[in-house]
Amino acid sequence: MKINPKSFKSLFSIILIASVAAICLIFSASYVYNIMKKDITIEDIDGIKAVSTFKNTVSDVLDEYGVRISPQDKVSIDMDSKLTDGTNIKISRAREVTINSDGKDIVLLTVAPDVKGALREAQILLGDKDRVAPDLDSVITEDTRIAVTRVEEKIDKIEMKMDFTNQVNKSDELDKGITRVAKKGSPGLKELSIKVIFENGIEIKREIVEEKVLKEPVNGMIEEGTRTTFVSSRGQVTRFVRAMKMTATAYDATFESCGKHPDHPQYGITYSGLRVRPGIVAVDPRIIPLGTYLYVEGYGEALAADIGGAIKGNRIDLYYESPEDVAKYGKRAVKVYVLDKPRYKF
Repeated sequence: MKINPKSFKSLFSIILIASVAAICLIFSASYVYNIMKKDITIEDIDGIKAVSTFKNTVSDVLDEYGVRISPQDKVSIDMDSKLTDGTNIKISRAREVTINSDGKDIVLLTVAPDVKGALREAQILLGDKDRVAPDLDSVITEDTRIAVTRVEEKIDKIEMKMDFTNQVNKSDELDKGITRVAKKGSPGLKELSIKVIFENGIEIKREIVEEKVLKEPVNGMIEEGTRTTFVSSRGQVTRFVRAMKMTATAYDATFESCGKHPDHPQYGITYSGLRVRPGIVAVDPRIIPLGTYLYVEGYGEALAADIGGAIKGNRIDLYYESPEDVAKYGKRAVKVYVLDKPRYKF
C-alpha cells in the first residue's frame, strides 16, 4: 500500500494535538482537585482524626463525617467558617457536673476545663474564706461533684469578771474557826473578743482571739482566828477546838415543838435516846456530830443529842423547859464553841 506523506503528516499532527490536549486536561483536573481538596484535622473526645474533604464549611465537614454537635458542646471555629487546608477543628464536649452550694444542687452541662470555670459558668461567687472541694484547679470529668462550703467569721465581745484573791493573816485576837474581812477585795473586769466560725450557717468553732483588761481586780485581806480558849460567864477559862457563828432557836417538849403528847411513849425522848433536859441541843449532824460537847453563847454548856427537821446547816435548836422561855428566846445569832472534850457515848 502506498502511504501519502502529506496525509500521514496531517494525521500525526492531529494525534499530537489531541495528546497534548489530553495531557493538559489531566494536569488541569489534577490542579483543580488539589485546589479544592482540603486536608484538615478534627479533634474530638476520642482523639484527633485527619481527614480530606471538598466541603467548604466547618458545619459541612462535620456532617460529612457524622460528627454530632449538641447545643452545650463548644467548637473552636464558628460552624459557618470556610475551611482551608490545614484547618484544625477542636470540639469540647459538655460534661454533666453537680454543684452543691447555698443549700441546693445545681446540675450543669459545661465545657469548662476545671472547677473554677464551672463555678464561673454557674455564676457562683466565692467569698475569701469559702472552701471548694475538689480544688479550683481540678480537672472536670464525667459526673464531677463540686461542694461549696460557705465560711463566715464574726467577732463576739463579752465581758467577764476577774477573780480576786484574799490574803489570809493569822490573828490571835479571833477564835479559831472565826474569820474576819480586814480588807474587802473586788473583782476585775475583762473583755473577751471571741471569733465565731460558721460553715453553711452552722456554728462549728469558737476561739478567744483577744483579751483586754478593763479593770484590774483588787485583792482582799482575811484574818483567821487562832485563839483556842475563852472565858465563860462564870469566869472559867475553857479550851475549845473551833468556834462557829450560828443561828439559834429554842424548843421544848410540847406538842407544838415536838409533835408528841405526854402519853406518847417517845414523849420527851431525843433522837439519840436521851430524855430532853436543859443543855440538850438539836444540831445538823453533818455540821456537828451527835455526842459533841458545846458551849453556846448566852446559853452555856450543851450536848448535841437531838436533831430537827428544820435544823439544817449552821443552825442550832436549844432546849428550854417552858414554852414561855421558847417564845422569849426567838431567833438569835450566837457563837458556838466545840469543846475540847471526848464525845458522849450514847
